[in-house]
Amino acid sequence: VGLTKQETEGRAEAHITFTYNKSDTAYGASIEGHDGFVKVLADPETEEILGCHIAGTDAATLIQEVANAVRSCAGVDAIPQSIYVYPALPEVVHRAFGRSPV
Repeated sequence: VGLTKQETEGRAEAHITFTYNKSDTAYGASIEGHDGFVKVLADPETEEILGCHIAGTDAATLIQEVANAVRSCAGVDAIPQSIYVYPALPEVVHRAFGRSPV
């Protein structure tokens, strides 16, 4: 969803990138196909989500939450403020956005 790392590098605005591995979550480590990651690109000043890329099993399902956040102009802090069951697959998205240094 959104811009790629290469596309953000061509822009004048600053951006930050942070990632989280699916295998670093309780659910991700316990299931088959636990490979994958979430990469987030954000504007450090406005906290706008510039892009998010998810690779691995169930990526199409996991990206939906981020697509909704981008569509509603929510910042990077909106996703970690959501409530998640534990352990569950969406935890990787929650943790990726929770690592945001902005």
